[in-house]
Amino acid sequence: MFHLPANVWEAVCKHAAQTYPDECCGVIVERNRTLEVVPVTNVQNELHARDPQTFPRTARTAYSMKYEEVAPLLEAAYRGELRLVAFYHSHPEHDAYFSAEDRAAAEGWLEDPQYARAFQVVLSLRGGKVVDAAAFAWSPETKDFVPVPLAVDETPLSGRG
Repeated sequence: MFHLPANVWEAVCKHAAQTYPDECCGVIVERNRTLEVVPVTNVQNELHARDPQTFPRTARTAYSMKYEEVAPLLEAAYRGELRLVAFYHSHPEHDAYFSAEDRAAAEGWLEDPQYARAFQVVLSLRGGKVVDAAAFAWSPETKDFVPVPLAVDETPLSGRG
């Protein structure tokens, strides 16, 4: 089960609503026993405008995290300064599922144990409001991302194992 405190969940939902009708993307990290939501810029529209053949989808149906924003988080995780808890993104006007594109993007990072331990969270938005969400975890046994229950509660994550 993946537990998130209500204030963290609200920050993720707020980010998704602010970027609607485009997909949002971001990272939840734990630093000094405190969870932080780090929104990351979705550069999919820029990639599509520059090279529509290589990047046929816009930010309405895809995301690409801005490397300059996510790289410092990855580097801090490698140095042990924080823990990657979850990567999240939204599916505007679509269900909360881990798509083939989501799998393909994530699988490129699975050699990195810090990334492989992080949950993947997908939010479904309809009319700009979050209506559903799902969490997924990498299963070394099945070599696939599997659904895990997502719980939002009032207790902070600090102290959980």
